[in-house]
Amino acid sequence: MKRIFVFEWKRMIRSKTLLFSAVAAALIVIADVFAWFRLYQQDVDVYTSVFNKWLGTQPAIGAGSYLHIVLPLLTAFAYSWSVSYDRSTGYIAQTVTRIGRRRYFTAKYLVSFISGGMIFVGALVLDFMLLGTFSPAFWPIPDDLVSPAGPFTFGSVAFYQSPYLFVLMWCGMAFLWGGAMASMGTAAGMLIKNHIVSSVVPFLVFTAQQLLAVFAMQKYRIAINGKAIALVWTEQLCAAPLAANLPVTVFSSIGFIVVVSTLIYVLRGRKYECL
Repeated sequence: MKRIFVFEWKRMIRSKTLLFSAVAAALIVIADVFAWFRLYQQDVDVYTSVFNKWLGTQPAIGAGSYLHIVLPLLTAFAYSWSVSYDRSTGYIAQTVTRIGRRRYFTAKYLVSFISGGMIFVGALVLDFMLLGTFSPAFWPIPDDLVSPAGPFTFGSVAFYQSPYLFVLMWCGMAFLWGGAMASMGTAAGMLIKNHIVSSVVPFLVFTAQQLLAVFAMQKYRIAINGKAIALVWTEQLCAAPLAANLPVTVFSSIGFIVVVSTLIYVLRGRKYECL
Protein backbone atom coordinates (compact mmCIF):
# COMPACT_ATOMS: atom_id res chain seq x y z
CA MET A 1 0.00 0.00 0.00
CA LYS A 2 2.76 2.44 0.93
CA ARG A 3 4.71 1.83 -2.26
CA ILE A 4 1.77 2.36 -4.60
CA PHE A 5 0.69 5.44 -2.62
CA VAL A 6 4.16 6.96 -2.91
CA PHE A 7 4.23 6.12 -6.62
CA GLU A 8 0.84 7.75 -7.23
CA TRP A 9 1.87 10.73 -5.11
CA LYS A 10 5.02 11.31 -7.14
CA ARG A 11 3.04 10.88 -10.33
CA MET A 12 0.55 13.49 -9.14
CA ILE A 13 3.23 15.98 -8.06
CA ARG A 14 5.03 15.68 -11.40
CA SER A 15 1.90 15.91 -13.54
CA LYS A 16 1.50 18.97 -15.74
CA THR A 17 -2.22 19.03 -15.03
CA LEU A 18 -1.61 19.70 -11.33
CA LEU A 19 0.68 22.57 -12.29
CA PHE A 20 -1.90 23.90 -14.74
CA SER A 21 -4.68 23.81 -12.13
CA ALA A 22 -2.48 25.49 -9.52
CA VAL A 23 -1.38 28.24 -11.92
CA ALA A 24 -4.93 28.85 -13.13
CA ALA A 25 -6.21 29.18 -9.56
CA ALA A 26 -3.28 31.44 -8.66
CA LEU A 27 -3.95 33.75 -11.62
CA ILE A 28 -7.58 34.18 -10.57
CA VAL A 29 -6.50 34.96 -7.01
CA ILE A 30 -3.87 37.45 -8.18
CA ALA A 31 -6.43 39.23 -10.37
CA ASP A 32 -8.79 39.50 -7.40
CA VAL A 33 -6.06 40.79 -5.08
CA PHE A 34 -4.97 43.32 -7.70
CA ALA A 35 -8.50 44.73 -7.79
CA TRP A 36 -8.42 45.16 -4.01
CA PHE A 37 -4.96 46.77 -4.27
CA ARG A 38 -6.20 49.33 -6.80
CA LEU A 39 -8.93 50.35 -4.35
CA TYR A 40 -6.29 50.58 -1.64
CA GLN A 41 -4.18 52.90 -3.81
CA GLN A 42 -7.20 55.12 -4.38
CA ASP A 43 -7.83 55.34 -0.60
CA VAL A 44 -11.21 53.74 -1.15
CA ASP A 45 -10.66 50.60 0.90
CA VAL A 46 -7.80 51.22 3.30
CA TYR A 47 -9.08 50.03 6.66
CA THR A 48 -11.08 46.93 5.72
CA SER A 49 -9.62 43.91 7.48
CA VAL A 50 -7.99 41.11 5.54
CA PHE A 51 -10.40 38.73 7.25
CA ASN A 52 -13.33 40.48 5.56
CA LYS A 53 -11.72 40.55 2.10
CA TRP A 54 -10.55 36.93 2.13
CA LEU A 55 -12.14 34.64 -0.45
CA GLY A 56 -12.76 32.08 2.27
CA THR A 57 -15.00 34.48 4.16
CA GLN A 58 -17.45 35.82 1.61
CA PRO A 59 -18.10 35.57 -2.13
CA ALA A 60 -16.00 37.90 -4.24
CA ILE A 61 -17.54 40.51 -6.50
CA GLY A 62 -14.63 40.70 -8.91
CA ALA A 63 -12.27 38.21 -10.51
CA GLY A 64 -12.30 36.07 -7.37
CA SER A 65 -15.89 35.06 -8.09
CA TYR A 66 -14.64 32.97 -11.00
CA LEU A 67 -12.58 30.81 -8.63
CA HIS A 68 -15.65 29.20 -7.09
CA ILE A 69 -17.19 28.71 -10.53
CA VAL A 70 -14.23 26.88 -12.11
CA LEU A 71 -13.05 25.17 -8.93
CA PRO A 72 -14.83 21.84 -9.68
CA LEU A 73 -13.03 21.80 -13.02
CA LEU A 74 -9.60 22.69 -11.60
CA THR A 75 -9.75 20.19 -8.72
CA ALA A 76 -10.77 17.33 -11.02
CA PHE A 77 -8.20 18.28 -13.65
CA ALA A 78 -5.43 18.22 -11.05
CA TYR A 79 -5.21 14.42 -10.93
CA SER A 80 -8.64 12.75 -11.02
CA TRP A 81 -8.32 12.49 -14.79
CA SER A 82 -5.71 9.74 -14.27
CA VAL A 83 -8.42 7.19 -13.38
CA SER A 84 -10.05 7.25 -16.80
CA TYR A 85 -6.66 7.63 -18.49
CA ASP A 86 -5.33 4.52 -16.74
CA ARG A 87 -8.45 2.62 -17.78
CA SER A 88 -8.11 3.59 -21.44
CA THR A 89 -4.43 2.62 -21.57
CA GLY A 90 -4.88 -0.69 -19.73
CA TYR A 91 -2.62 0.45 -16.90
CA ILE A 92 -5.19 -0.40 -14.21
CA ALA A 93 -5.54 -4.02 -15.32
CA GLN A 94 -1.77 -4.50 -15.26
CA THR A 95 -1.29 -2.82 -11.89
CA VAL A 96 -4.22 -4.54 -10.20
CA THR A 97 -2.88 -7.91 -11.34
CA ARG A 98 0.45 -7.20 -9.65
CA ILE A 99 -0.51 -5.51 -6.37
CA GLY A 100 -4.25 -6.14 -5.94
CA ARG A 101 -7.19 -3.89 -6.67
CA ARG A 102 -7.78 -2.75 -3.07
CA ARG A 103 -4.30 -1.27 -2.72
CA TYR A 104 -4.35 0.38 -6.11
CA PHE A 105 -7.84 1.87 -5.91
CA THR A 106 -7.34 3.07 -2.32
CA ALA A 107 -4.06 4.80 -3.16
CA LYS A 108 -5.51 6.32 -6.32
CA TYR A 109 -8.56 7.64 -4.47
CA LEU A 110 -6.55 9.14 -1.59
CA VAL A 111 -4.03 10.87 -3.85
CA SER A 112 -6.80 12.26 -6.06
CA PHE A 113 -8.70 13.50 -3.00
CA ILE A 114 -5.59 15.20 -1.64
CA SER A 115 -4.81 16.81 -5.00
CA GLY A 116 -8.23 18.48 -5.08
CA GLY A 117 -7.86 19.71 -1.52
CA MET A 118 -4.42 21.11 -2.28
CA ILE A 119 -5.75 23.22 -5.16
CA PHE A 120 -8.51 24.85 -3.13
CA VAL A 121 -6.48 25.37 0.05
CA GLY A 122 -3.48 26.63 -1.92
CA ALA A 123 -5.64 29.27 -3.61
CA LEU A 124 -7.08 30.47 -0.29
CA VAL A 125 -3.68 30.59 1.42
CA LEU A 126 -2.21 32.57 -1.48
CA ASP A 127 -5.15 34.97 -1.39
CA PHE A 128 -4.77 35.56 2.36
CA MET A 129 -1.01 36.10 2.12
CA LEU A 130 -1.25 38.56 -0.78
CA LEU A 131 -4.10 40.51 0.82
CA GLY A 132 -2.11 40.65 4.04
CA THR A 133 0.69 42.59 2.36
CA PHE A 134 -1.44 45.75 2.24
CA SER A 135 -4.58 45.05 4.29
CA PRO A 136 -4.68 45.45 8.08
CA ALA A 137 -5.33 42.38 10.20
CA PHE A 138 -7.94 44.09 12.36
CA TRP A 139 -10.11 41.68 14.27
CA PRO A 140 -13.65 41.84 12.86
CA ILE A 141 -16.26 43.70 14.90
CA PRO A 142 -19.85 42.43 14.99
CA ASP A 143 -22.52 44.70 13.53
CA ASP A 144 -20.06 47.15 11.98
CA LEU A 145 -21.82 46.87 8.58
CA VAL A 146 -18.60 45.49 7.06
CA SER A 147 -18.05 42.14 8.74
CA PRO A 148 -20.06 39.55 6.79
CA ALA A 149 -20.31 36.73 9.32
CA GLY A 150 -23.79 36.70 10.83
CA PRO A 151 -25.24 34.48 13.57
CA PHE A 152 -26.08 31.73 11.05
CA THR A 153 -22.68 31.68 9.36
CA PHE A 154 -20.21 28.81 9.49
CA GLY A 155 -17.65 29.54 12.23
CA SER A 156 -19.10 32.95 13.10
CA VAL A 157 -18.01 32.68 16.75
CA ALA A 158 -14.41 31.93 15.80
CA PHE A 159 -14.52 34.68 13.14
CA TYR A 160 -14.96 37.36 15.82
CA GLN A 161 -13.21 35.78 18.80
CA SER A 162 -10.22 34.16 17.06
CA PRO A 163 -10.09 35.05 13.34
CA TYR A 164 -6.85 33.19 12.71
CA LEU A 165 -8.50 30.05 14.06
CA PHE A 166 -11.40 30.78 11.71
CA VAL A 167 -8.98 30.94 8.76
CA LEU A 168 -7.49 27.61 9.81
CA MET A 169 -10.95 26.07 10.21
CA TRP A 170 -12.13 27.18 6.80
CA CYS A 171 -8.92 26.00 5.16
CA GLY A 172 -9.81 22.59 6.56
CA MET A 173 -13.29 22.87 5.07
CA ALA A 174 -11.77 23.99 1.77
CA PHE A 175 -9.61 20.88 1.76
CA LEU A 176 -12.70 18.72 2.21
CA TRP A 177 -14.55 20.62 -0.54
CA GLY A 178 -11.64 20.26 -2.94
CA GLY A 179 -11.31 16.59 -2.12
CA ALA A 180 -15.05 16.06 -2.60
CA MET A 181 -14.87 17.64 -6.05
CA ALA A 182 -11.91 15.46 -6.94
CA SER A 183 -13.78 12.37 -5.73
CA MET A 184 -16.51 13.20 -8.24
CA GLY A 185 -13.83 13.16 -10.93
CA THR A 186 -12.55 9.75 -9.82
CA ALA A 187 -16.08 8.35 -9.81
CA ALA A 188 -16.67 9.74 -13.30
CA GLY A 189 -13.38 8.19 -14.40
CA MET A 190 -14.70 4.75 -13.45
CA LEU A 191 -17.63 5.26 -15.82
CA ILE A 192 -16.04 7.28 -18.64
CA LYS A 193 -12.81 6.33 -20.39
CA ASN A 194 -12.21 9.76 -21.92
CA HIS A 195 -10.15 11.61 -19.31
CA ILE A 196 -11.08 15.05 -20.66
CA VAL A 197 -14.80 14.33 -20.38
CA SER A 198 -14.48 12.80 -16.91
CA SER A 199 -12.68 15.93 -15.70
CA VAL A 200 -15.60 18.10 -16.80
CA VAL A 201 -18.23 16.01 -14.98
CA PRO A 202 -17.80 17.70 -11.54
CA PHE A 203 -18.30 21.12 -13.16
CA LEU A 204 -21.46 19.90 -14.89
CA VAL A 205 -22.78 18.35 -11.68
CA PHE A 206 -22.18 21.57 -9.71
CA THR A 207 -23.93 23.57 -12.43
CA ALA A 208 -26.92 21.22 -12.48
CA GLN A 209 -27.11 21.25 -8.67
CA GLN A 210 -27.14 25.04 -8.67
CA LEU A 211 -30.06 25.13 -11.10
CA LEU A 212 -32.03 22.57 -9.09
CA ALA A 213 -31.26 24.25 -5.76
CA VAL A 214 -32.30 27.67 -7.03
CA PHE A 215 -35.54 26.18 -8.37
CA ALA A 216 -36.22 24.48 -5.03
CA MET A 217 -35.47 27.66 -3.08
CA GLN A 218 -37.88 29.64 -5.26
CA LYS A 219 -40.67 27.10 -4.92
CA TYR A 220 -40.14 26.16 -1.28
CA ARG A 221 -38.79 28.82 1.05
CA ILE A 222 -36.32 27.19 3.43
CA ALA A 223 -35.21 29.78 5.96
CA ILE A 224 -34.06 30.29 9.53
CA ASN A 225 -35.19 33.46 11.30
CA GLY A 226 -36.23 34.86 7.94
CA LYS A 227 -32.87 34.24 6.27
CA ALA A 228 -32.74 31.73 3.42
CA ILE A 229 -30.44 28.74 3.94
CA ALA A 230 -27.65 28.28 1.41
CA LEU A 231 -28.47 25.14 -0.56
CA VAL A 232 -26.34 25.88 -3.61
CA TRP A 233 -22.99 24.10 -3.34
CA THR A 234 -21.13 26.96 -5.00
CA GLU A 235 -22.39 29.36 -2.33
CA GLN A 236 -21.16 27.03 0.40
CA LEU A 237 -17.57 27.32 -0.86
CA CYS A 238 -17.15 30.39 1.36
CA ALA A 239 -18.09 30.70 5.01
CA ALA A 240 -20.38 33.72 4.78
CA PRO A 241 -22.44 33.85 1.58
CA LEU A 242 -25.53 36.04 1.40
CA ALA A 243 -27.66 33.13 2.61
CA ALA A 244 -27.40 31.37 5.96
CA ASN A 245 -24.53 28.88 5.77
CA LEU A 246 -25.11 26.41 8.58
CA PRO A 247 -22.43 23.84 9.49
CA VAL A 248 -24.98 21.04 9.09
CA THR A 249 -25.69 22.02 5.48
CA VAL A 250 -21.99 22.32 4.63
CA PHE A 251 -21.06 18.96 6.14
CA SER A 252 -24.16 17.33 4.64
CA SER A 253 -23.28 18.58 1.16
CA ILE A 254 -19.68 17.42 1.40
CA GLY A 255 -20.73 14.10 2.91
CA PHE A 256 -23.31 13.49 0.20
CA ILE A 257 -20.79 14.13 -2.58
CA VAL A 258 -18.09 11.96 -0.99
CA VAL A 259 -20.42 9.06 -0.13
CA VAL A 260 -22.06 8.89 -3.57
CA SER A 261 -18.76 9.30 -5.41
CA THR A 262 -17.04 6.70 -3.24
CA LEU A 263 -19.86 4.19 -3.73
CA ILE A 264 -19.62 4.53 -7.51
CA TYR A 265 -15.85 4.25 -7.35
CA VAL A 266 -15.91 1.18 -5.09
CA LEU A 267 -18.67 -0.67 -6.92
CA ARG A 268 -16.98 -0.18 -10.28
CA GLY A 269 -13.63 -1.19 -8.86
CA ARG A 270 -14.71 -4.40 -7.11
CA LYS A 271 -13.67 -6.45 -10.11
CA TYR A 272 -11.03 -5.06 -12.40
CA GLU A 273 -12.27 -7.30 -15.24
CA CYS A 274 -15.27 -4.99 -15.66
CA LEU A 275 -13.02 -2.07 -16.48
